[in-house]
Amino acid sequence: MKVAWLAALAALACPMQALAQVPKQGGELRIALSTDITSSEPGVRRSGDSDTILHHVLEALVAYREDLTIAPLLAETYTVGDGGRSYSFTLRDGITFHNGAPMSSADVKWSWDRLLDPATKWQCRGWYDGSQDTKIEAIETPDARTVVFRLAAPSALFLHYVANVQCLTGILHKDSVGPNGEWRQPVGTGPFTFAEWRKNSFILLKKFAGYRPRSEPMSGYAGARLAHVDQVRWMVVPDDATRRTALRAGQIDWIVTDVSDVVDLRAAKGVRVATAQGLSWNVLLVQTRDPLFADIRVRRALAHAIDLKTLVETRTDGLGKPNPSAIPDASSAHTAVHGKGYAYDPDLARRLLKEAGYDGRPIKLQTSQKLAHLYDTAIILQSMLKQAGFNVDLEVLEWATQLDRYSKGNFQLQSFRFTARLEPSLNYKTIVGSKDVDPDNQWEDPHAIALLSSSTAELDPGRRQAIFDEMHLRMIDQAPIVSLYNTPLVEASTDRVDGIGVTGFGKMRAWGVWITR
Repeated sequence: MKVAWLAALAALACPMQALAQVPKQGGELRIALSTDITSSEPGVRRSGDSDTILHHVLEALVAYREDLTIAPLLAETYTVGDGGRSYSFTLRDGITFHNGAPMSSADVKWSWDRLLDPATKWQCRGWYDGSQDTKIEAIETPDARTVVFRLAAPSALFLHYVANVQCLTGILHKDSVGPNGEWRQPVGTGPFTFAEWRKNSFILLKKFAGYRPRSEPMSGYAGARLAHVDQVRWMVVPDDATRRTALRAGQIDWIVTDVSDVVDLRAAKGVRVATAQGLSWNVLLVQTRDPLFADIRVRRALAHAIDLKTLVETRTDGLGKPNPSAIPDASSAHTAVHGKGYAYDPDLARRLLKEAGYDGRPIKLQTSQKLAHLYDTAIILQSMLKQAGFNVDLEVLEWATQLDRYSKGNFQLQSFRFTARLEPSLNYKTIVGSKDVDPDNQWEDPHAIALLSSSTAELDPGRRQAIFDEMHLRMIDQAPIVSLYNTPLVEASTDRVDGIGVTGFGKMRAWGVWITR
């Protein structure tokens, strides 16, 4: 069943019309963003939209395929040696930067040295400096086409970190910075160049004529990244309704939208709608250090009070499905074990609350209207929890305030969503850890922390799977968080655009897309 589902997901990323037609060349593709990018520097003051755009400009050594496996990108091949402590990459021949300079192993080392320099303030430096589970001890360049990373200890996550879609490890030319190391703009090897950024208005990318695509078919962020359009204009349009209106009027070619808009957009003339199962994770956060929710009976009552099937059906208009696991259903690590969750049983929830001595004291469920999916989910949760005997009030906050409360652990309950993580250990990393170390950790069970640590060093797939299965069953038993579903993805485009494929990563890809008229 999992193989069939993954095949279906891959098919969504390669639409039928794209396979049946010869792409046309030229024209401008207009894409709407809800917010402006925060920086053109990868991984520094990053945002989701910044990541999306920079993936068109920069390329890493490896990338994720649609099925969440790792493939070479700028690397021709790679090998793992010394028991998982050495990663050797052979670079593709004939790759040039946007300024015409040839790429070599020296550029790879320079880019990585810059990322790992504390002065750069790269947000993901902790993944590689030994403060977490992986430490790069040395980067060697034995010849112009070979780069070797030496690690302090075996790491099951190293390639996944390098391929990560949030903290891009794209290889830069030195012209990206000024003589004193100050950031200018990205000069990479991707299919588009970073041409112009007019803040709060648009970002313009132009086709790189010297780009050399891979020979493999496009899959996720791997394979051939073929630019068919001359340029891509990413237009900043903050208002949801304005974006939809502009799409219907043909002023914008492509938008990301919500499941609640699917019916209306499918009925609109000249508009195409594409959907896919996403990887972002919708959850009900529970503050286990709160005096009420420190009682495991109350947490279990919370879980049994939620009719997950009805919630997901209502919230996603039937496009999503319940997922009780931290691991998305798209992952091969989501075995049958990860389908085990909580039975909807409001009577049991009431009995557990009575045993725990719950006296009806008010409970605050934090949410924000800035993100409609979180707010709508919170309303449904409030109703279900009240029916099971919880006295729940919504605390509606500005999104920045809710994020601040989350980061400080200052809440009882929150309707929340984690962005896509493409590797099982990384999914659990979003919630597992001591709250004394990081208040936004959700599950501070010592055994879970030990299991997570083991998963990051274990290289055997079978033993890793056993770890993830044990973690899931333990999470269901302890109920430190209630997993709800992975967000369905909805993108809409005008019918003058072809080749669009919705990826499970939740990020638009302008390569492989063309203008039909």
